[in-house]
This record gives sequence, structure tokens and C-alpha cells, in this order.
Amino acid sequence: MHFNRIKLINYRNFINLSLDFHPNLNIFIGDNAQGKTNILEAITVLIRGNSYKNIQDKQLINWNSNFSLLSGEIKKNDEPYEISISLEKERDIKPLEQQKITKIIKVNQTIQKKSSLNKEFKGVFFSPEHLQIIKGSPSLRRKFLDEQIYQIYPLYQRYLFEYQRILAHRNNILKKYDDIKTIKENLHIWTPQLIKRGSFLIYMRAKFLKKMDYIANNFHQQITEGKEKLNLIYQNNIIKDFKDEEIELISNKFKEKLEQEQKREIEYKTSLYGPHRDDFLVFLNHINALFYGSQGQQRTVILSLKLGELEIIKEKEGVYPIFLLDDVMSELDEKRRHFLLDLILNKKLQTFITSINLDYFNPEIIKLGRIFKVEEGRALVL
Repeated sequence: MHFNRIKLINYRNFINLSLDFHPNLNIFIGDNAQGKTNILEAITVLIRGNSYKNIQDKQLINWNSNFSLLSGEIKKNDEPYEISISLEKERDIKPLEQQKITKIIKVNQTIQKKSSLNKEFKGVFFSPEHLQIIKGSPSLRRKFLDEQIYQIYPLYQRYLFEYQRILAHRNNILKKYDDIKTIKENLHIWTPQLIKRGSFLIYMRAKFLKKMDYIANNFHQQITEGKEKLNLIYQNNIIKDFKDEEIELISNKFKEKLEQEQKREIEYKTSLYGPHRDDFLVFLNHINALFYGSQGQQRTVILSLKLGELEIIKEKEGVYPIFLLDDVMSELDEKRRHFLLDLILNKKLQTFITSINLDYFNPEIIKLGRIFKVEEGRALVL
């Protein structure tokens, strides 16, 4: 799968930009705050329907305009697709935070829902912020897991949304009422629904991490020349030792746990058990990378996870997704940069890389791709 071209009108700091892409390697160079990352963001908007930055659509429209149009041509399995996304502010004069946006997504001139993009087109994004997957809070690791899983299995996203909605109702009951009888009567309505959705999430996360553990470890051993073994350990407060549990078994254990701990949840006025408390640990040679891994080791772990993500999507879809690297070359040492670039070229991944300059790329690599100079909302081919 690859982009042939993209066109942006009134998008961020680009008033009118048209770019034709190389099918393998595209490098964007330029100073900070010139628009390099905006181009990568626009590509992700076209394949997923929204920004990876979790911002409102209205923030994508150029400050001095009332509308924005993004369009792109993608080829997947030799079949061409034309994607367009239009964003338009309502005409009423209101403060920006109150303005509503009309959003229209089209694929081959036919109006589609955002979910249709997620099902058909895939992308893997890698930025320095992803280092927080190792060093940050469990919520960041849960977010990483969820985003990877629902990109491969769209049904997961619906179950995740439903679980979060049910969890909010359940927590509201625990906080709102003081009478134990009233609490139990209301929990009786929501708890079975929480168990059903939550068991599915637990099952899918365990299954995904098992696969990622194997694939990412293979990459990690290649990068470290066999010196380090990577292991991912799923942490869940319903089932401690995952083997080949089925959803029904997880559901039964989830039900038992909530029955046993109902008094404690009422006392603490919140839901204490379930996938909203999940985490996973990263071990290098049986040592916890969070506490004892060097920064270089942690960066290599994230690189291995991102490469694992590429392979899992390829296994499911039959084609590689688009690979987007935002200012990560400076975060990797020379050896890891060479490994990454060789892999990109050998597997013929269409890749988009941003960088301040070309110092991280040898002349042979540069000749094999297309270089864009981004400056003040313009991008020129070098």
C-alpha cells in the first residue's frame, strides 16, 4: 500500500500544497515549526479519518480560513483509491471553541464513515513521544495496546468504547449512592455488561501481546546481534497467569473477582478490577527495562515494537502499512539508523521521515528516495 500523491488546501500552515510521493522512501527536511510534522499528520488523517494527536477537527483548518480540504491517491493491491476529507466551520459567528464542523469523508467519490478508512487503510506512526510507552504510566501502555489492536481488529474499538461507557455508569453508581442495597441493585444491571465487554478486551490484549512478544523479540535480537532477549509480560488483575484462556473462562474469573471484591469496591467507591487497570512489563534478559534499561535500550525496545506492529499488520492485511517516522533518526544511534533504513528499503515499505537535515542519511540512501525541503508552508523537491 502506498500514497501516490496528496493535496492540502487550507490545512494547518499549508494554503495550497500538492506533492507526488516516492513509492518507497520520502524524507522531509527543514527547521522546526515549518510544517514537516503537519504533512505526516495529514497523511494519517487521510488513512484514519482524524489526527493521531487526539485534537478536534477544527484545529486542522488554517487559522484564517473557514474550510479545509485534504485529498490523496492511494494504491493498495494494485487497486487505486481516491480519498478526500472536507472540513468546514459553521457560518454563525461564535467563539472557536463553540463552532461546529461539517466533516465529509469520501472514498472514490462515495461518502463513507470514518470506520471505513480504518478498515481499509493502515499506518504505523513512530515519534520520540513513543519512548513514554516504556517510561510513562500504565495508561500510555494501555493506549498503545488499544491502538494497535483496533487497527487490526476494528470490532475491538467498539467493545472498548462500550466498556468505557459501562465503566463510567458503574463508577457513577459507586460514587453517587451511600445505601448499600441501592448500590447492589444498580450494579446488578451494569456488572454483567462490564464483564462481557471486559473479557473480550482482556482476551484480545493477551492474544496480541503474545504475538507481539514473539515478533518484536525477533527484531530486537537482530538489532542487538543476539545480545538481548525481549519479553513482554501482560499484567491483569483478573487472571494472573495467561496460557490459552478462552473468553468464557476469563468471563467466569472476572465474575468471581467482582463478587469477591464487591464490598471493597463499594468502600472505595470505584471499579477496582478489569482491563482499565491493565499494564504490560518489558524485560530485557529478564531485567525490567523500565527501571534498569538504559535510554538506548529503551529506544531499541520501542523500535522493535514498532517493527513488530508493521509485521502484524502485514500478516493480517497481506500488504505493509504506511510507515511514518517523525524526528526519530536523531533518537537512534548510527547502528540502529542503518538497521532501520536497510529494513525499509529491503521490504519496500512506503516510509515518510522528517528530519532537521540530511546528516543522518548516507548519499546512497538519499539517491533511492525523494527529498522534500519544507519551509514556511511550502515543500519543494530537492
